[in-house]
Amino acid sequence: MREDDSPPSSARSSPRSRVVTPIALSSTTDRRIFDSRASIVLVGIPGAGKSTLSLMAAAACQRRVVDIENLFQQATGRSMTQYQKQFGGSNRNLRHAEVLHNALQTFETGAIIVCNGVYRLDAKSQAVLHEFAKTHPVIHVLRESDSVYQYLDTAEKSKLQHVLEVSTPIFRRCSNYEFYNLDETRAAHHSVIPAYQPVVPAFLTLKRAERTFFKYLSLILSNHNTHGKIQNAVPPIEPGHFPLSYLATERRSYTCAVQVLLSDIVLEEIDIEELEFGCDAFELVVEPEQLTLDRAEDITKSIFKVRRSTVIPIIYHVIPASTAVEYTKASYLACMRHGLRMAPEFATIDLTLDEEVIMAMISSRGSTKIIGHLHSSRDWSHPFWIERYNMAMELGCSVVRFTRPAKFMDDNAAIQSFRNTIFAKPRRIPLICYNTGRAGRRSACFNQVLTPVIPEALIKDDAAFEKRVQRNPETSWLTVQEATHILYASFTYDPMEFYILGASAGYSLSPAMHNAAYRTCGMPHHFERIQTEVLNERLDELLRKSNFGGTAISQPFKIRAISLAHSCSRHARAIGAINTLIPVRHLNEDGTVPDADDIELFQERNQAGPVKALYGDNTDWIGIRSCIRRSLSPANAVRPNTCGLVVGAGGMARAAVYAFLQLGVKDIVIFNRTYDNAEKLVAHFTRLTSDPSAAKLFPSFVQASQPHFHILRTREDPWPEKLRAPTIIVSCIPVDSSGETPSPQFTLPIQWMQSPTGGVVIELAYRTLNTPLMRQIREESSASWVCMDGLDLLPEQGFAQFELFTGRRAPRKIMRGEVLRCWTDERGRSNPEMVRTRLEAMEGQEP
Repeated sequence: MREDDSPPSSARSSPRSRVVTPIALSSTTDRRIFDSRASIVLVGIPGAGKSTLSLMAAAACQRRVVDIENLFQQATGRSMTQYQKQFGGSNRNLRHAEVLHNALQTFETGAIIVCNGVYRLDAKSQAVLHEFAKTHPVIHVLRESDSVYQYLDTAEKSKLQHVLEVSTPIFRRCSNYEFYNLDETRAAHHSVIPAYQPVVPAFLTLKRAERTFFKYLSLILSNHNTHGKIQNAVPPIEPGHFPLSYLATERRSYTCAVQVLLSDIVLEEIDIEELEFGCDAFELVVEPEQLTLDRAEDITKSIFKVRRSTVIPIIYHVIPASTAVEYTKASYLACMRHGLRMAPEFATIDLTLDEEVIMAMISSRGSTKIIGHLHSSRDWSHPFWIERYNMAMELGCSVVRFTRPAKFMDDNAAIQSFRNTIFAKPRRIPLICYNTGRAGRRSACFNQVLTPVIPEALIKDDAAFEKRVQRNPETSWLTVQEATHILYASFTYDPMEFYILGASAGYSLSPAMHNAAYRTCGMPHHFERIQTEVLNERLDELLRKSNFGGTAISQPFKIRAISLAHSCSRHARAIGAINTLIPVRHLNEDGTVPDADDIELFQERNQAGPVKALYGDNTDWIGIRSCIRRSLSPANAVRPNTCGLVVGAGGMARAAVYAFLQLGVKDIVIFNRTYDNAEKLVAHFTRLTSDPSAAKLFPSFVQASQPHFHILRTREDPWPEKLRAPTIIVSCIPVDSSGETPSPQFTLPIQWMQSPTGGVVIELAYRTLNTPLMRQIREESSASWVCMDGLDLLPEQGFAQFELFTGRRAPRKIMRGEVLRCWTDERGRSNPEMVRTRLEAMEGQEP
């Protein structure tokens, strides 16, 4: 190894093929329990993207960025390269270790520390980081070697490859986490750009990377209580505001996990979203081969490919070493330890291992929930199973998974007796229990927790499937559609009817969107429109139907409908408007309605019967928040002086204000043609935010000033001098004519659009896309303004609505695509070019 640490030079020896070297793993950096404000360190080769990731996360984590390369120059008056040229590589390494040590001591909390400027760490710097990793997250950032090569623009690929082979094990030894910075070569801006916006801002190509990194940090910095609910000790980075995000996946009934081999994910052409349609978790199955550099990188990259493309939790499963003679216990444990570096939501552990080994793995899990896994041919009546279940529970597993090869159909009856024994225990943890093989399919269908399914896309033919079974005897024989069909065919679930009620519901795209989702998931539900001027009478008719599943509420009923709900989510109560009503068929013992945080509210979804109460929620604000977050550039990231403008004062305007508050926007301006209604809206949110309990709704209030509201009376009003120009603008007023009332031709006064960094403008309507406001933005403003419309908002809020209606995660890609394909304008005309462009853009969007 060279004494210096300069970029690899083309003058060095001839290219060499990549050496595949087993990875040395450190147990002392396996500790993953940290103080809530512990600083985060990013290490890795130059060009991996550490600086960009740190800047993205700094504002979200409310932390400062500390760059070791900058500190080195401040301490020595020279860059690292200059210092090395003058004093030599050894002295440069000594000073670097000294600067690093001082920085880690000075910035122990509240910082993101970036180790830039080094291709590999010397022994002293390794020791410093290794010690720091015992009490802090130290993240090794990786990236495709081709991308690093393009960034450096100095080295021959073969020389760079050699440096990676030498440096990667070093960075792994002194870190306890690992992040793969996937390339975003396509414009991953999804459909945030309507057909009328000609220029795609470059920053939008990084939005998927930003979301993936934020999600990863939220897992690293979160802790799970004994009930499985996530508790963040730091301000939420990627808040889980979708209804099912509040519930532990393993506590829900009849959930499915799609099984996918690592070798499938490595394929570039795989569509991960299509694999997980209708599923509640994504199980990555890894064969316990020797953990070489290539193998470790494949695992890391694959986990982040899945995380980038889906919102469901990841189960990391290494096939037990006893499955095949070529596997060893050492390789199994090496793969297990490596997988925990990516913070999967779940990971399995082989319960045939020694208890000390299992305990050591559980102690290093961080926020990952451990599934105690066991596959055995013993009869279900054997006491062995109860003993292993109790052992797993005592050792600290969160879930137990037992499987047994089925030879006869009678085996399925024996398994139910075993399940009943477990269910009768006064203290228990969730049980996954089923027979494997063709004869075990029935038992798998009625397993209630994370039943394994295999995607149809991966079953090319019988020969290919047979190979899968040989490689993994526990391969599922069910698809998610088959498993779902059985639940309805056996009357465990019932076909339900869903609706949308509103004065203009006749045009709504919600039925097409939801019905497409039901078909994809194998649900025999139906969603239809009811256009009406009266709410109470039509709702009463629906409540008399035993298979009433719920209804969406559209204008003008969103504020009025809240009085019809017997209970509401805390978000709906805070907004003072609802857009979703679901039936409650089972009340709590005290006669109250279950809350959204209670599993009982979702356990009765998809089941018919008399309606005893109505539960109301608001998903509009979730959609608005998602659209804003997707479209803000780093320059316009929400800060204490960020200002937002809401046009309108109705139910959607309330949802927009609430979305602003959830994002941390403190200066909010309202413009509405009726001043009295604007005053009512401001008065509502002023009361809400001044209440001492507001901190529970808005975590950003805890250590910051309260929000301020301002009303603009007319379009001629100047922008308030004390406020920054708005970077977030949401128009909530109708754009279509209604009866004899003409459509408002609203545009923004030029004095309200003076943000030098642009921002995002959202027009919530979708029947008319080329509105005066949208034309104004593209013709009069710079390319730094991003336009969004109702075709973006509708599916975003629809995902949350689907969860409330069905208790399952939504097939997001299907719902987005159906909205675009079914859209027509106010004259009933489609726009094939716009639809084609936005459908193509969907391929690169975040989930």
